Order: sequence, then C-alpha cells, then structure tokens
Amino acid sequence: MVLDDIAARSIEQIICLGDLVEGGEENEAVVALMRRHPIEVIRGNHDDIHDCPLSPDAARWLTDRPDTLIADELLFTHITPRRKQHAIRDRTEAWNVFDETEYRRCFIGHLHYPVLYGEASEDICEARAYPVDSGIVPLDPLDRYIICFGAIGYPRAGGRFIRYGIFDDQEETVEFIKLAGPVLPYGI
Repeated sequence: MVLDDIAARSIEQIICLGDLVEGGEENEAVVALMRRHPIEVIRGNHDDIHDCPLSPDAARWLTDRPDTLIADELLFTHITPRRKQHAIRDRTEAWNVFDETEYRRCFIGHLHYPVLYGEASEDICEARAYPVDSGIVPLDPLDRYIICFGAIGYPRAGGRFIRYGIFDDQEETVEFIKLAGPVLPYGI
C-alpha cells in the first residue's frame, strides 16, 4: 500500500529510518520486502536488539544496516545525531541537537509520530516546535530542522494512521503524508 502510494508520486529515493521488526507477527516478511526493493535502510534500536524469531540471514542483514546516512547537509538517523542517545521528544532536546551538530536537515525515525523542530527560536535553550499533521510545509532555507514523519505500521502518538513523508530539496519543503490503512495497536 505505502510503496504503491510512493510509486504514484514518482519519488526518486526512499530511505527507511529503522524499527522494521518487533512491531507484529510479520517481521521476517518485512525484512524480505525491504531487501527486494532499492530502499536505503537505517538500523533502528528494535532492529539492533529484539526477540523476534528471525532467520540468521535476516537478523544479520538488520544488524548490518548503517546507523546513519549523510548526504551533503542532510543526516538520516534513527534516534539522534548526538553521541548521547536521547530521543528528540521536546524542544530542549532538539536545541541540544542543533547546538552539537552542523546538519541543516536531520531526519529521525525513533519517535514513530510526526514532529518538526526548527533551530530559529525566540526561546532560550529551546528549538521551535511546528504543529504538523499532514500536508506540505515550506522550510526556511536559512534555518535548520529536525524532521520525523512518523511510522508506517506502528504509530504511537501519531494516531491510527500510516505516516511517511517527502522531502523536496528543490522546493525546500517537507510533506507529511497520512494514509488510512492497517496499523498495529500501540503497546505490542
């Protein structure tokens, strides 16, 4: 379903930000699906440490995924680019990321719900939090951002929706996509 939606939008590159397994009963099938497609996969904490009954080959493939991908001024990671691995759940932690790194756009996956933080803020020691749900958000080319689009199969605070996103580097926009479809219940 999600890959069909992505194909209809003519996306050039797909990057998965981790946590492929430990969300349901289809862990082996999820790994097999990802391996069949030209998708960059970042290792998530659930991919690293899990109790899923996976084949040795699938488990090895998961742990062999990189923990970051860097392209120009873009960083793709699962939890945070900081050495101290704290989830970026609030404006203060987002500010810490901006204070300690140089990346203009940092894409994360760990939260499983959509967030958008900007460095430009009027508050001391706090990043700016933008309200996001779905739709296109223009980015200020002079600002720096932390972006989490949400999760495809295991949303948490993101509601009962499939979520993913699109970064358009030519238009300097992010689009938060929200689709109805099968998701796993929170608490699995």
